[in-house]
Amino acid sequence: MEQQVLWKSLMMNGSIVMFWRQDVLEKYIEKIKGEGFDIYLIDCESADCLLELGNTLEFPDYYGKNLDAFNDCLSDIIPRNEGIVLVFKNFDKFNERDNDTAHSVLDIIQNNSWRLLVESQKVLMAFLHSNDPQLHIQPVGALPVRWNNEEWLNRSRGV
Repeated sequence: MEQQVLWKSLMMNGSIVMFWRQDVLEKYIEKIKGEGFDIYLIDCESADCLLELGNTLEFPDYYGKNLDAFNDCLSDIIPRNEGIVLVFKNFDKFNERDNDTAHSVLDIIQNNSWRLLVESQKVLMAFLHSNDPQLHIQPVGALPVRWNNEEWLNRSRGV
C-alpha cells in the first residue's frame, strides 16, 4: 500500500493552505522539503509583494511587476524536482494592504497549479502564514482556501 504523502493530502482541497502557528508551518515546510519540493520564502511585510515574488522566483528582467506579468512568468516555471512551495510569510499584511491583488495572486497560483500538475505531473503550492487566526480568504480557482490539518478547528488557533 502506498504511503500517503503530505502534498497529496494538502492538495485535496486546492493548492493554497493557511498556517497560523509558526511551529506548525516550519514542520510542514521541513516535511514537504523531504518529499522533494523547492521552497521559496516571500515576506509580505514588503510594500510590493509582486516585486518580491519576481525577485524570489528570479523572474526575467522583462517581468512587468503586475498581475498579468506574474501569471505569464509563473506559467513558464517548471520545477526541477517534485514541485515548488511558495511560502508567504505575514500574508495577512499583504491582504490588509491590497486585498484584491492578494486574492488575484492566489487565484493565479491556484490556476497555474492545476495546469502544471496536468501538463508535467509537477506540483505548485502556496503556504500562507497569517498572524490573524481569523483570516478568511475567498475561494480561489473555485476552491476554498482552508487551514492546515492541525489548525482547521478554531480552538486550535485560539479562536
